[in-house]
Amino acid sequence: MNKEEKHLINESGATLVIVLIMMIVLTLIGLASTFTSTFEIMLSGEKRKSTDAFYAAEGGVNIVLSKYVNFVPDRYNYNPFSDPQNQNPTHAEVKIDFDPNKIGPPKGFSSINNLYAYFWVESKGNDLTGAGHKSTTVIEQNVVRILPKDESIFEVVKE
Repeated sequence: MNKEEKHLINESGATLVIVLIMMIVLTLIGLASTFTSTFEIMLSGEKRKSTDAFYAAEGGVNIVLSKYVNFVPDRYNYNPFSDPQNQNPTHAEVKIDFDPNKIGPPKGFSSINNLYAYFWVESKGNDLTGAGHKSTTVIEQNVVRILPKDESIFEVVKE
């Protein structure tokens, strides 16, 4: 037996053990990356749902605010989308309540010729994804409407 043959007989398989350990480490890194990616995808989906719900609620408020006839004093728990004039593409649930406890002009306003009516608008929006868990956002907003003291100042003028 020469020296080379003796060296081959004394191989203990250290290289095989190191390669197997490296394979295990690389497999664990791959699995961790997969789980992290899956978690991030789920998170981004939830963020999208909550953003959709927020914009639906905000859209509901903006649609209602665009028409002053939605804000009539002494009207409580009013659903403006019961009026066909108010289209509801956002599918938000909006409620308007008159607040009789607030009187006078808002801060920074001074006016002698006008009365002020205060309202509380609550808009609830849902995401429209149709997927399992729904996201909901509620936006609440105070609204002030300036009312003329004498309603007779409005006349229809025909030309």
